[in-house]
Amino acid sequence: MPKSFSHYLQKLEVNHGDGTSGEDVYLSNHDLQPIPKENRIWGKWTYGLFWFGECASVTSWTVAATGVKAGLAWWEAWICVILGHLIVALFMTAIGRGGAVYHLGFPTLARSSFGIFGSLWPIFNRNAMTIIWTGVQGVTAGNSIYVMLHAIFPSIAHVPNPFSADVTMTGGRMIGFVLGWLLTLFCAMFEVHKFRKLIMVKSVLMIGCLLAFFIWAIVEAKGVGPVINQPAQIPAGESHAWVFLTQLFIQAANFATFATNNSDLTRYARRPNDALWTQIIGMPVAFGVVGFFGIFVTSSSQVIFGEINWDPNGILDAFLTTDYSPRRRAGVFFIGLGFSFAQVTTQIFANLIAAGNDTAALLPRYVNIRRGAVICLVLSFAITPWNLLKTSFTFTSYLGSYQIFLSSIIGVILCDYFWVRRGYIVVPNLFTRDPKGLYWYHGGVNWRAYAAYVIGIIPCLPGFLFQVGVKSIPLGARRLYVFALPVGIIVSAITYAVICHFSPPPGGVMIGWQEDIDSDLILSGEDAEVKSFGEDTTPTKGGSEEKVMQQA
Repeated sequence: MPKSFSHYLQKLEVNHGDGTSGEDVYLSNHDLQPIPKENRIWGKWTYGLFWFGECASVTSWTVAATGVKAGLAWWEAWICVILGHLIVALFMTAIGRGGAVYHLGFPTLARSSFGIFGSLWPIFNRNAMTIIWTGVQGVTAGNSIYVMLHAIFPSIAHVPNPFSADVTMTGGRMIGFVLGWLLTLFCAMFEVHKFRKLIMVKSVLMIGCLLAFFIWAIVEAKGVGPVINQPAQIPAGESHAWVFLTQLFIQAANFATFATNNSDLTRYARRPNDALWTQIIGMPVAFGVVGFFGIFVTSSSQVIFGEINWDPNGILDAFLTTDYSPRRRAGVFFIGLGFSFAQVTTQIFANLIAAGNDTAALLPRYVNIRRGAVICLVLSFAITPWNLLKTSFTFTSYLGSYQIFLSSIIGVILCDYFWVRRGYIVVPNLFTRDPKGLYWYHGGVNWRAYAAYVIGIIPCLPGFLFQVGVKSIPLGARRLYVFALPVGIIVSAITYAVICHFSPPPGGVMIGWQEDIDSDLILSGEDAEVKSFGEDTTPTKGGSEEKVMQQA
């Protein structure tokens, strides 16, 4: 007898845990549930070193470039890098708190504020950007691999080019892109908690690569180059203070994505505070160190090649173009190998972990983190990112401007966790469609969160439109957009707090800090320890645990 289609669909289902059945299989699987205790192995050093490894990529190498190009002196641009990343580190660490305490990722925790089904829109937003960024950064990884291969095979520079002149991709670089894609696919097969050792290896390797590149460039240039001695050159009509502030918040906005889903990483923490100070301090320090090296190396490129080159892949390839000697080929190969390794692992930590969690939350019955990462990689190839980059101004401006939508999500989640819930999450209620659950709200959607989300977007929306090409926007609106990250967070958080004060959500607004730091709650298996509403009563303003049971 032929097997039915439903039989084959059932074969595709992922592990949901022993305690999940019925309609709730559409809300839960093993990867969405709290991380088992034996997999919570990321300690303070892991999170501290994580940022040294994460920022040591080709993309992060040029973080100080924007400030220097805008007219700031190198040391002013460098201060913007440090302070900007300190700002985003504070928001990022705060939103990761729930993950560190309850060992849940961003998609699951978003259900507590936006609702069981209301969370799907924030998840989709984050996932769509992750797919695009995976493709864009995949192109960068491919360029690093191309440079490494160019040091071995000179003929790769002459591979027939099937691409048009307005595309940065070439035949040789396409080889690098495909190899990088396949290597990233291989890395995506491993479980996330096992990347702890990879983080440490990457940190040590990249510090060595940075030092080697720095020393080589200084020796070749016989000095540090002109950028170091160049004073601030503020464009006519702009104030020095305004340019500084603009660059400061550009640095902060660059990591709005990490500030949204940091709980995808903090959920692997041994203890909640392991992901606290080492992130707040580690992130700005790491980016400050890499930005410092980047400034000196690119400044030296002016002396070596006669023009400034802010792209480290471009500098390495230029070394080969001007002198293809064995010494230079060896140096370029090993530094290119380090950058290739850095870019591939950056893909994992910056994009694929988030994409895996997000896609698993959108299709939990059939997708886990591993499958979600593979889906992201396939889609990132399908969108042909090299074609997206050829429309450089509008598209890259859109990518950088997407902070306006993510900031409102951050504000709602922060306010819900720290002010409304006071750290109290009833984990089993995150995985049920029972109307009596805390996070069902109205049909699975928390209208309060969506009202605050929309209101948080409105102030900076005109500035966003200007960034993507609409010209008839007043100067004041354009300048307000510079502060889109803090404005969106603050406005949406205050709005959500006010709405919840006058219209309390199920359970009301908590009184006193209620974070369950010692909880080892899991949802399935022999050791399952699931709290019910009747086990305890948490004091609230405007509601109680008993009242929640009667609310639809």
